[in-house]
Amino acid sequence: MISLTRTSGVSFAVAAVATLSGVDALAKSLGAEMSSFQVTFLRYTVSTVFLALFVAVFVRRRPKPGFMKEHALKGVLSAATASLFFYGIAGMPLVMALALAMTAPIYMALLGALVFGERPGRATYGALFLAVCGSGIIVATRGSGLAGPPVSVIAIIAGLTAPLAYAVTAIVMKKASANDHPITLSLMQTVFATVFSAPLALLLWQTPDPGLFWQVGLIGFCGALGFVFLVAGLNRMPASLYAVIDYSALVWAGFYGFVFFDEIPAWPTLVGGALIVMACVLSAGRSRAMIEDRP
Repeated sequence: MISLTRTSGVSFAVAAVATLSGVDALAKSLGAEMSSFQVTFLRYTVSTVFLALFVAVFVRRRPKPGFMKEHALKGVLSAATASLFFYGIAGMPLVMALALAMTAPIYMALLGALVFGERPGRATYGALFLAVCGSGIIVATRGSGLAGPPVSVIAIIAGLTAPLAYAVTAIVMKKASANDHPITLSLMQTVFATVFSAPLALLLWQTPDPGLFWQVGLIGFCGALGFVFLVAGLNRMPASLYAVIDYSALVWAGFYGFVFFDEIPAWPTLVGGALIVMACVLSAGRSRAMIEDRP
């Protein structure tokens, strides 16, 4: 029974990574036609509808009162993270954007040391070194045009800043988490992300071409469905196993990039991505050791 549960958990986890990677590909496609703020707003607006229906039909729990400030804070951070990432992904190859985004766990380890007083240790510093080297290789070669068409400086800055914003969001969620169903929490975070992304989205609004409406609907649906898959997977398997599966996002990014955008990852991007993945594995190993040693 345990084996079957874990197998189903792995299936849900793979589906989550594939679906959420599809969100990135759709964001890149839509980002060519509208601002990243508008893409963020539309993505969260449609996701809110699907998550609200899911909560009403399956979860049947109203959000607990007294946590609106926490929901609002997570919402504004999520909106900022998505806007930065969508801006970066619109101007760079999918694999490059995902590789840079994978530095988020390293930022989380360092921020955890600052916020929670955790001692980083040599493994964390080693992971930081590998992540910096990997990011440096990717940015230097693509930014200069040595490995394919050059990427704009603004897109690179957005791609580097997005994982930092994500790490801040994760730390806030850990420090001020509400005791509620995870999908209900996601619904509230999505609602506030929609609210906070609306002003800039409306200010820079470009009426989407009718031919893009299916992509707008799909990006919101995949965003909601991917999180449902993620919750289902984590309920059936250890989080450490999901962390390993999550690295397959680079494979999915390469697949979507090749199929839909004719992108072929350059070798510096692959080498840099491999160094970043090694950094995440090293950092995760250190985190597990700290948990196991804790009395």
